[in-house]
Amino acid sequence: MFVFGGFSQNVKLRPSEISIDNLVFKLHYRFTFAILVASTILVSSRQFIKEHIQCLSEKSVKDVINTFCFFSSTFTVARYHNDSYHPGVHIASPGVGPVQPGEEVTHHAYYQWVPFVLFGQALLFYLPHYIWKALEKGRIRAIVSQVKTSIYTAEADTVINGYKIDSHETRKNREKIFKDIYISWARLKVNRDWAKNYIMCEMLNIVNIFLQIMLVDSFLQGNFLDLGVRWIRDEQEVLESVFPKLTKCTFHKFGKSGSIQNFDALCVMSLNIINEKVYTLLWFWFLILLFFTLLGLVWRLLSFLLHSRNGAFNRFVWAEVSPGPALKTAEIEMIATKLTFSDWLLLYYIGKNMDSRMFRRVVADLSQSLGRPLLSIKGSDASNLASESYC
Repeated sequence: MFVFGGFSQNVKLRPSEISIDNLVFKLHYRFTFAILVASTILVSSRQFIKEHIQCLSEKSVKDVINTFCFFSSTFTVARYHNDSYHPGVHIASPGVGPVQPGEEVTHHAYYQWVPFVLFGQALLFYLPHYIWKALEKGRIRAIVSQVKTSIYTAEADTVINGYKIDSHETRKNREKIFKDIYISWARLKVNRDWAKNYIMCEMLNIVNIFLQIMLVDSFLQGNFLDLGVRWIRDEQEVLESVFPKLTKCTFHKFGKSGSIQNFDALCVMSLNIINEKVYTLLWFWFLILLFFTLLGLVWRLLSFLLHSRNGAFNRFVWAEVSPGPALKTAEIEMIATKLTFSDWLLLYYIGKNMDSRMFRRVVADLSQSLGRPLLSIKGSDASNLASESYC
């Protein structure tokens, strides 16, 4: 038992997490989703602890001025964003100075919605993965489960510390069922639907990143597209116009005689210190994400064009999928010439989820069967082993 205990600790007997997409896809629904959720929590926490706005005005409205100005929006005066007005000399801060009736002002109300918009963006980045997972229906897991990731077998079926070890005969049966399922899926064009849905969801990622950029630019009143460039140039006055730290607010109330009284308030927008950093970070991350997403699209196009035409391309791909001794040239040629792109792509993801030595065994067996009449699948064996993949 001591020997078996050490064996079970050092040998992978169960498949690791099944991967049904690539790194670029994960950048969308994992990394970007995490950034946006973290930003939502950060911005929301500042609002809940009441550090979002502090306004200075008459004592008579001191108790309500902060709440009023936060929910009614603050403003800056457009002409005071000019370089000819120097903060501390002519004006209190960029955009803050005496305002005349009818003068052009810029209202800043977006900060109320920042947490909701950020969280909505996070959901949008997760949506393509959610759709793909629903369309994929666990097919990779189902077919990979027919062959164990571990290459180890026993003389007879046995269980070690709760892990099932197949006998040589059982493993051969599993490999045969794997091959039969894969070929039957190819004949029934199941693989084509799998690949079509996957590529469609990759396209959704591309559409989503462009949509997100335009959404944020509209949300920030057309100031997002070149935000990172402005930050690199250290154009602080421009950033101040987008995320002002000091703004104005006018509060109206009835006086004792029934006349309207106007109270001019000066508001410190501490929340915009966070907003500025969040959206500057998003600008750079969206740029990086867009680059890798387009690079992924180029890779998908190249794989479509070269998978059946270029031996060097196939050797590179299968060497990446199955590290170690390379697949035989005849096997690579058989895969390239006999499989459609849909079948090729599914086999690629199957290989990513299998032990490399086991994958080479499966490919060798599969390459011998390609082009033959469809093998019959024993219903009892196939259904029993397939049911285990969902347990």
